[in-house]
Amino acid sequence: MMNVTTRAKVNLHLDILRRRSDGFHEIETIYQSIDLADRMEIEFTRDGVVAIECDDSRIPTDERNICHQAVVAMRHYAGTELGARVRLHKNIPIESGLGGGSANAAGVLLAAREALRIDVSVEELETTAATLGSDVPFMLYGGTFLGRGRGEILTRLEPLASGWFLIVKPDVNISTAWAYAGFNSRLTKHRPRINLRSVTSVLARFPAVSAPFRNALEDVVCPSHPAVANVLDALISESPCFASMSGSGSAVFAVFESKAEAVRVAERFSVGGFFSSVVTPAKRAIDIE
Repeated sequence: MMNVTTRAKVNLHLDILRRRSDGFHEIETIYQSIDLADRMEIEFTRDGVVAIECDDSRIPTDERNICHQAVVAMRHYAGTELGARVRLHKNIPIESGLGGGSANAAGVLLAAREALRIDVSVEELETTAATLGSDVPFMLYGGTFLGRGRGEILTRLEPLASGWFLIVKPDVNISTAWAYAGFNSRLTKHRPRINLRSVTSVLARFPAVSAPFRNALEDVVCPSHPAVANVLDALISESPCFASMSGSGSAVFAVFESKAEAVRVAERFSVGGFFSSVVTPAKRAIDIE
């Protein structure tokens, strides 16, 4: 039995450059792991059966579950008889833009590699991870990365050394496919593409310096979901170092220099059906015991 910790992410920056011929969008994003995590207990078998239990009844436990798909993907390395028993304990809210499912999938891939002593590097696993989701390759590593292409072409960035992240999710669930389908590049004025040197300089001093980051999907989500816009406005009114929506939402986050300030602002969301959590940046997405 393996105990696996799988951490969430936020997108410090997310810009959409164009729609690709394969139906996906070309993006530039800055991923940042945070210390908000799901827990998994995994036992790999040789009976070809994948059985998943989850303490969140909204999450399917059949072939639609991304953990199930990750086990099947590892049969490429381990053989068609590979099975698994997975118990998933959810702390990362679903359909929030925090990458909980992607982290779970990456956790299965890395756990299988370790448990079965599969001779494949993490870099080689990126190709398999990308078939499961655009964020899954990043989750193999965690920390701070620039993502290009669909988000799966990765460049390691200066890790964040400080800052407290207040994560707030209103009682709204947003489909990633819906958000991207609604994006209209003609109505958005894009900034120049990310300059690695300037981003590295900002991240080395973040959150003490102003960050020139944005999330282009706010232009889609906020007009259609006032609850998300209201939370973002409420966070901005508290003068954080930075505030944005993560991924396609509906989670919003604000970064503060002190824990006390983040906790004080979190108290605003202690009622009304909000999920909220004060966390630190993390250097890894996956831990395996």
